[in-house]
Amino acid sequence: VLGKERVGAGFAAHPLMALRTLAPEAGGPHVKTALSTRLTSSVRDISGYSIETAAAVSAFAQTLSERLDGRLHITRTLGAATAHSPDLAAVLREPPEAYADAAAGERVLPVAALAAFPPARSAAWRAEFARLALSVCLRVLDLGVALEAHGQNLLVVLSPTGTPVRLVYRDLADIRISPARLRRHGLPVPPLSGRLVTDDVAVLRRKLFGSLLTGALGATAGSAGAFAEAFAEAAGLPATADTGALLTGPLPTKALTLMRLSPGVPGDQWAQLPNPLAARPAAPR
Repeated sequence: VLGKERVGAGFAAHPLMALRTLAPEAGGPHVKTALSTRLTSSVRDISGYSIETAAAVSAFAQTLSERLDGRLHITRTLGAATAHSPDLAAVLREPPEAYADAAAGERVLPVAALAAFPPARSAAWRAEFARLALSVCLRVLDLGVALEAHGQNLLVVLSPTGTPVRLVYRDLADIRISPARLRRHGLPVPPLSGRLVTDDVAVLRRKLFGSLLTGALGATAGSAGAFAEAFAEAAGLPATADTGALLTGPLPTKALTLMRLSPGVPGDQWAQLPNPLAARPAAPR
């Protein structure tokens, strides 16, 4: 129940930026709900597949985060339920604030909210954030997981002075997992099948690049030139084939208008954008 009025056994909560995820006013786990309305490019329901795989994906994600030296935390899925309908489902999720030390003055912000965060307007801050986000997400991709790291799923923990210190990722419903890459790094392959699982390099890169580069970082930078400048300062990126593709190929972006005009076509549709990084030298390593 939204607002402060209680109805029956409901609870007071407010919606997050994603609208259909509720944060209880009393604190505690967030509740992701189905909302059978076209908000962006599709109707935002919760599939039976997402409910069935929620526990296995969350357990796998915790194992993965242990390989990242504390630079990325992934919120746990605490429960998931459905009434055998994508319109009547909910997911109980650990709040991202659990990974910020409030007593020490830390706070956590969604990347989509950084436009209202004054330090994020400086070139030096953007470069530092780009370094953190790119190095972590490219490392995760190399390990075998493509995050859908857009501005609502990806959050940044800020120090008391506003410095980006680590990342938090929420919502595991649309990541992509590569069994071949996991095995290459000695990581356990979760007992999953279906749309989350693929070894297709193009699909994996498109998932991450299309959310992080053309979404989260592009919006934070504010312009192609500022984006390229921030990236050029982002030292220490993994020396992988994925990084090479990021520096040289076109950037994928979801073709949202086409998707809205194609309700009968399931899944994402993509377009390609000129890459402002292609004419730049690779970031120093």
